[in-house]
Amino acid sequence: MYGLVLEGGGSRGSYQIGACKALQELGIEFGAVAGTSIGALNGAMIVQGQLEKAYELWYNISPSKVFDIEEARLEELKNLEISHDGLLYFMKKAKDIAQSKGLDITFIKKLLFENIDEKTLRESKMIFGFVTISLSDMKPLELFLRDIPEGKVVEYLLASANLPAFKQEKLDGKRFMDGGFYDNLPLNMLVNKGCKNIIAIRTKAPGRTRKITKRNVNVRYITTDDNLGRILDFSKSQARYNLQLGYYDVYKHFQGLKGRKYYLRSIEDEELFLNFMLAPGEKTILKLGETIGLQGIPYRRLLFEHIIPKLALLLGLEKESSYEEVVIAILELIAFDNNVERFKFYSIHEFSNEIRKNLKGNRLLKAEENPRLPIFVRQSDVLSRAVKDRIVREIVTELFGEYLLTHLAH
Repeated sequence: MYGLVLEGGGSRGSYQIGACKALQELGIEFGAVAGTSIGALNGAMIVQGQLEKAYELWYNISPSKVFDIEEARLEELKNLEISHDGLLYFMKKAKDIAQSKGLDITFIKKLLFENIDEKTLRESKMIFGFVTISLSDMKPLELFLRDIPEGKVVEYLLASANLPAFKQEKLDGKRFMDGGFYDNLPLNMLVNKGCKNIIAIRTKAPGRTRKITKRNVNVRYITTDDNLGRILDFSKSQARYNLQLGYYDVYKHFQGLKGRKYYLRSIEDEELFLNFMLAPGEKTILKLGETIGLQGIPYRRLLFEHIIPKLALLLGLEKESSYEEVVIAILELIAFDNNVERFKFYSIHEFSNEIRKNLKGNRLLKAEENPRLPIFVRQSDVLSRAVKDRIVREIVTELFGEYLLTHLAH
């Protein structure tokens, strides 16, 4: 049985609930849960046994359910297209916030009181704790349910998520601040309870994270390099994207799926990928060698000692990456450029077929939009991401263009 730790991160918490949905499907159970800020609020729903309800709340979230602000006005602000009436609205709203000394959290409190049941929490067999900071005492608090006065759990959960931008209210005569300023990923709360196996779901939000204080603790991190949005972006589209991303990332982690953007089941057939790399043929490989300033090298040596390592570097892979990793990265690039559905589990053959469907009537890659780059730029390893993207598209198009269009597209 695992412990579960949920990092703070505002609206990015939707990622955690998507991840927990997948963990539940995989039959993974938790004996203890700890969180900070939104991680504490999500954690409370999980401890209550209401993951499905939490998923539904995030799936249908909107800014107007969290803050007292009109969604149409938020869209104006987001798109920087503020009407005259909108300008007056924001001026008044700014005045209201200044007078109340922070963003009104009435709607957030309402959401919590409607969905957090203290009795159910206290009766759960799971250990539950979270972090906040007492400004009045100038000290952090790592609270478990037994540390919280009866009838005050929701208020203390709010204290864990009390950002400085929010309207400040006292609790039991004291002021509190978001626990992320002390420990945004409270692993040690569970480590100190004896948890040896922990799943930590990251949001990578600003905040302090503390090192684990004990040895022999196994932590499996669920995280993403994708943009989970700003911490106060409670738009429905961002929340639904994050839910899917968290869900699929858990399956990738626990089932060893391949890919960085897509989710591919691995196959133990290195020869398949080796043959893919050789498929363009000697003439095409030598021609590419001339293009990038490498001449007089036998084509197999050129491919495996120069072109594949260069591709791996440009694709952001390690030089020693397997042929499978390089081929999958190439196919992902083509799939992304041709709008292949991302959130789906694929075998390598299913993925190729999906690319084939999308290639029909589409161009191969976007390389032709960019002028050819001079050889010295192509040979440089110190390049911006944008330039690397341009070069890798040119190389893939030159090396695999004819093969992909004739073999994948038919």
